[in-house]
Amino acid sequence: MLGSDHDRIGGSRREFLRTAAIAGGSAALATSGAATAAPASLPMVTLGKTGQKVPALGMGTSWSVAPSFVQTALAAGIRYIDTSESYEGGASERTLGEVIARTGKRKDVYLVTKNSRRKIGGPGAFAAYEQRLNASLERLKTDYVDCYYLHGVTGKEIPLFSDPDVKAAFEKLKKSGKIRFCGLSCHDKMLPEIVTAAAECGWIDQIMIQYNYRTMNGDAIRRALDAASKANLGLIAMKSQAGAESFPAPDQAPAPLRPMIEKGFNQPQAAIKAIFAEHRMQAVVSEMTNRDQLRENLAAASNPVLSIRDQERLEEYRQATAHLYCHGCGQHCEPAAGGVQVAEILRYLRYDEIYGKRTRARELYQALSPEARDIARTDLAAAQAACPHGLPVVDLLRRADDRLG
Repeated sequence: MLGSDHDRIGGSRREFLRTAAIAGGSAALATSGAATAAPASLPMVTLGKTGQKVPALGMGTSWSVAPSFVQTALAAGIRYIDTSESYEGGASERTLGEVIARTGKRKDVYLVTKNSRRKIGGPGAFAAYEQRLNASLERLKTDYVDCYYLHGVTGKEIPLFSDPDVKAAFEKLKKSGKIRFCGLSCHDKMLPEIVTAAAECGWIDQIMIQYNYRTMNGDAIRRALDAASKANLGLIAMKSQAGAESFPAPDQAPAPLRPMIEKGFNQPQAAIKAIFAEHRMQAVVSEMTNRDQLRENLAAASNPVLSIRDQERLEEYRQATAHLYCHGCGQHCEPAAGGVQVAEILRYLRYDEIYGKRTRARELYQALSPEARDIARTDLAAAQAACPHGLPVVDLLRRADDRLG
């Protein structure tokens, strides 16, 4: 399985098993066995203007990381690891630091961490970023990271890219040797605008964005990624497993998927292959929590080819189930929602129901302003009518409020 970044909004697992009309999930494969060594055919890619060659598959760690599994992943050939100061309250950084130091693999690993606590501009920018970075470096037991991100950038934070103090802060961190490259991560509703701004600012080296077979077909994001590619940014996909759990048995599958299932595909493998087949992203970072997922990830990335006919079948499935997955395009529904942050709330619901991170989801939901989550005072029917994908917005928001409020 390609990690636990699978998304589901709406529908039950039992309903999925009956109809395959679901919108994600994160169950591990039923198969067992130890992870294999990294295949010799695992593709290596160059991350844009960084010039760094890394495997096309990276490991995300926004979960409770087991030291034994990190060591297994390193032994299996994982060399790109993505973490953040916010993951498990810093515990992910600490575990990674301990294992990488003990195994002596630091120079072999392309290590990314992120600033998610204090993204500011102005004269205090350098002190703020250096303070947060120093804390991460201490937990990671290293004196540098390969790339340091602004994490979870939102549309409101686009001005940071053109802020001379922010640019100077990151350039100073580069000169100090504490970071090698600068980057950002994003899954905001203004993703195309953020990617475009990153491409234009001149000091961002690589970006990691939500990108999957359900969201990669929009003209706006394609144009933005074309601009990022022209600027030679490193391009990494995250949340690659949007919209389905695993393919059902052939006799339960919708017609478009049956030929793929009969050939031995599962949905996670097909989803990552679809990203590589589209050729805009250089690498995929996926969460992996067990050896079966690691083995499946390595197998899918080692043979990334998805036939044109199978791409068409996946597209047919995407269109048939688009109404079951929140695409994060809040610019459509939120103007009709009276200030309620629909896309954010549905993302937090996903964290709860799919990732199993109820505590974190509740923290995020309750940190929203009262107006941003006051679903009782707004016309939810209007927001639902504005959804271009036909999601049951009313029911989803009510469920989120019941579970997270």
